[in-house]
Amino acid sequence: MDYPATFEFNAPERVARWRVIGNIILSIPHFIVLYALGLFSLVVDVFSWFAIVFTGKLPAGLAGVNCMMLRYAARVATYQNFLRGSYPPFDFDTSTQDNGQDPEVVVNFAPEYEGRSRLSVFFRFILLIPIVIMGMIWGLLAWLVSIVGFFAVLILGRWPKGLLNFIVGVNRFSIRTNAYWALLTDKFPPLGLN
Repeated sequence: MDYPATFEFNAPERVARWRVIGNIILSIPHFIVLYALGLFSLVVDVFSWFAIVFTGKLPAGLAGVNCMMLRYAARVATYQNFLRGSYPPFDFDTSTQDNGQDPEVVVNFAPEYEGRSRLSVFFRFILLIPIVIMGMIWGLLAWLVSIVGFFAVLILGRWPKGLLNFIVGVNRFSIRTNAYWALLTDKFPPLGLN
């Protein structure tokens, strides 16, 4: 594992044309759960920040909650963007390794528990500035690609390979940067999509 957070997506060959609208509507229950998990994850982030700054260690329980939240968000993102047909599971497993409940999306983490850099954690908000800027650029491009993908799936019944690879790359970037934001690692995430 070259980065302590990985994202793999097994894309289907075809996507039903109705999914461009249907998946967004069917995602509503997941959005509600994701909102609640996001609020809880923010509280966990604050506790993690204090734990690492004062002890230099990340408690495994706190890391597990963030791993679960990021994995859940990645599964919902692939569904809402009509990249797949199968409905993502309501899975709240807090292990760092993917449990295989969703074979289309595999998200694994290797959190750093010991020997954390207290200084980089203390200044994490400042260190996040280039990541946030790059994330906004990738996010804007992903939004534009999703519009093109909407029409491609509506007309062709599938995502063009290049567009699909770009969206998967943005999801990979998101997992890595969110793992850094959630204090699972001190390793600065790559700003590219590979």
